Amino acid sequence: MTGVASTLRYRFAHIDNAGDHLVIHWQDGHRSRFDALWLRYACECASCGTYHSAIRSLRLVDIPEDIRIASTRVGDHGTLDVVWSGDGHASSFAGEWLRNRCNSVAERDRRRFRPILWDSGLEDHPEADYAACMEDPAAHLAMLETLRDYGFVLVRGVPSDPDHTEAIASLAGPLRTTNYGRIYEFTYKRDALVLGDLNVRLDPHTDEPYRQNPPSVTCFHFVQASAHGGASTLTDGFNVGMRLKEKDEEAFRLLSTRPITFYRRLVNPDRDFRMRAPAFSLDEDGEIAGIRLLDRAIGPGDLPDGEIRSFYRAMRLLQKMLFDPAYRITLACASGEALFFNNQRVLHGRTEFAADSDRCMRSCNIETDEFNSTLRLLAGSLGSDAANMNLPHGALS
Repeated sequence: MTGVASTLRYRFAHIDNAGDHLVIHWQDGHRSRFDALWLRYACECASCGTYHSAIRSLRLVDIPEDIRIASTRVGDHGTLDVVWSGDGHASSFAGEWLRNRCNSVAERDRRRFRPILWDSGLEDHPEADYAACMEDPAAHLAMLETLRDYGFVLVRGVPSDPDHTEAIASLAGPLRTTNYGRIYEFTYKRDALVLGDLNVRLDPHTDEPYRQNPPSVTCFHFVQASAHGGASTLTDGFNVGMRLKEKDEEAFRLLSTRPITFYRRLVNPDRDFRMRAPAFSLDEDGEIAGIRLLDRAIGPGDLPDGEIRSFYRAMRLLQKMLFDPAYRITLACASGEALFFNNQRVLHGRTEFAADSDRCMRSCNIETDEFNSTLRLLAGSLGSDAANMNLPHGALS
């Protein structure tokens, strides 16, 4: 967006007051309609308080349902100043704030997140440079937006020192603590209790779907890559889900409405996790917002007898697609690289590697809301529209 276009977008041309609503004509030609009740409830003046801090005295039930706009004017600083009927309360709204909350079809569509879908044909794998991200806020924002849009990004040139893992991962936000701690170090262990500590091939999966809130953004810090094997594989679960819906709408309906029971029993420390949730979580428009699937952790189906066969048929179809190389890319990550991916969108796996390998990969997680916060704050500081995008909620129950 050019500077001139941005200025026109937020500048008032004319305001029509109809009492129960007003229409703003913007200098870029767009029109916005704001309902009086919506606008009054959005007031953030000193006496009403603000929803940002939740220090707020204004209550919806205290606003008359037939509230009307008595008058409007453009203030000295380019704000829309409104006086309300009844008590004569005055509110003031910035043009940029109003435009970015316009409920027209065009503006709501503008705020909608649209993932970039991919499969094995993805030629240019999303990448970023660590030094640039650390030194240049614009490069950092570009890295976060790439992770948002593709569901993954490979960051090159990171320190291979394990003491730097947290600083590297913190590019996406503060780290999450689980029963594995803040950082888990994967190395080959002959008697491993975690499959990732063996040297076997790992099929595409999402981590920890047996938790109510699975890991969100994951960072793999490759301290020492294996010389033979151990390449990472990635599969776009959003793309596979959309292709499944096109191929078999009933199968997709079952997998987005019927819960799967995921299990994990851990020792040291002792834990018994169980979660019932669909493979696909959808947003209010029926679009995929999150996926959880680890076939090795799926327990017996808790389903009506009449749905068991059709559900397992749907699950079989989904797994065949997820494990199909046509949807998968392979990244041979090197020492001194970090792979960030959205665990609630992208399924990851690994090729087999030699048992005598000194491979060391450190893993940590960032919550979805923390990642979204990091992105919004940085985007807002740089004046980017990314600060106003409605982002997917991920894998819900």
